Amino acid sequence: MNSFLNELAKQLAGKWVSLLVVPGALFVASVVVGWRMHSGSWPGDEHFVTAVQQGRASAGRLAAAAVGTVLLAAWAGLLAQGTGRAVHWLWLGQWPGRTGEALTSRRRHRWDRAQEQYEQAYRQGQSDKTLAQLAYRRNRIALAPPTRPTYMGDSVAALSTRVGIEYGLDLEHGWPRLWLGLPEEARKVLDESRDAFNRAAAVAGWGVLYALAGAVWWPLGPAGLATLLTAVVRGRSAIANLAQLMESAVDLHGASLATSLGIPVPDGRVTPEIGREVTRVVRKGA
Repeated sequence: MNSFLNELAKQLAGKWVSLLVVPGALFVASVVVGWRMHSGSWPGDEHFVTAVQQGRASAGRLAAAAVGTVLLAAWAGLLAQGTGRAVHWLWLGQWPGRTGEALTSRRRHRWDRAQEQYEQAYRQGQSDKTLAQLAYRRNRIALAPPTRPTYMGDSVAALSTRVGIEYGLDLEHGWPRLWLGLPEEARKVLDESRDAFNRAAAVAGWGVLYALAGAVWWPLGPAGLATLLTAVVRGRSAIANLAQLMESAVDLHGASLATSLGIPVPDGRVTPEIGREVTRVVRKGA
């Protein structure tokens, strides 16, 4: 048990350093350098720097400076993580109030117009190439009628809509049971995709902090905006990939879920009737 706890402590310490202290130290160093270049120095640091250069700084002051630097780096890392969680929430489009409703309505109007153009071209017997282009234009907005103000939010919402239409399954209640029955390799791939999205949100958190630090030194502003843009691109790709993988898991293992709940699947394929029965079981009247 002692060996296990020691190893766990080492792993947690390593993650704490890699996730918080190292990027936090880089951020703190960037702000300090920017401040010194902008205004000359931090208030009151001239004597300490001179003492260090001349070897007259006491061990206590050096230790205090080192501890203070680590604490500042950790604080910056925690702040970036909190900002990343806020970005995560914004990306998934869970916005209350009229702003979210207005943006959702706008996205729905664009999607309806794209869907109407696709249906009209289909009725007119347009070529497969034309239909594919129109479908691509519609799917760039969302894979199903939008219900969220953001593309990333609709990537998740469309998953539930598409599974509900195709299989009659309530994915919100069915997914935890399906997850438990997935092969280890499938769960590993899903975990990696989810982690990629979370990492993108964390990078966006750092981008926001660097953009705000542009008020101290202007080059940090563009660097933060570039980081934020990169995070958005990575986040869109990661959430789209995660939604596709989750839908694929339902396609490939939905029958196993029904069977494990004692619901027969005669042809090996989940029909809407079977899906609704699965939903009835997993919801338990809720």
